Amino acid sequence: MTFGPELMAAYPEAKVILTNRDVDSWHRSCSQTLLKARWYWLHNILQHFDWVTGLVQPLRKKYWQCLFADDFEANGKVAMRAHYSEICYIARKSGREVLEFQLGDEWETLCKFLEVRVPGHPYPRENEGGNWILKMRERARLRANAAAYRFARFALPMAIISVGVWGMMRTFPPSSGRSGRDSLLGGFAGLIVPKSLSARYRYR
Repeated sequence: MTFGPELMAAYPEAKVILTNRDVDSWHRSCSQTLLKARWYWLHNILQHFDWVTGLVQPLRKKYWQCLFADDFEANGKVAMRAHYSEICYIARKSGREVLEFQLGDEWETLCKFLEVRVPGHPYPRENEGGNWILKMRERARLRANAAAYRFARFALPMAIISVGVWGMMRTFPPSSGRSGRDSLLGGFAGLIVPKSLSARYRYR
């Protein structure tokens, strides 16, 4: 539904393929898939830690705001009908070839229109049977694992170093007169060995 007229203007010689499906069925399908992806809780968290989700999630929100005024339940069907009518009108006005592709159509219909050879494998139907939501959640889980790995690899060592420095400063504040070497060794000893024991082995 995005940039249809602009793409037709940019490629005036291209054939137009317009998916034609029942509006009620389309609206129900989008409510159960794409709309859930927008409000999926893990996406809203990951956008602050994962650069891919950080790019996609704001774009996803803007998409729904621009096309459906941020209310898909109320405006989705109207927007779909308007999009379909606009593409058909532009195609008729410019004399463009249009294939109204039905969901039940397969390679033969599409390839005949495009004047290409029919592939030797079945027509893909990956999103049927509720697989889309499962794949969306799996992709989000993988992105979360990748973000956690990056945190453990870079942020955790920095946190350990920061705790070590903090412990050193608490054990030997600058006013104690200790040298830098003594303060460093004593600070880390204080983190590992209880003060009652480490006091016996402090450098003098």
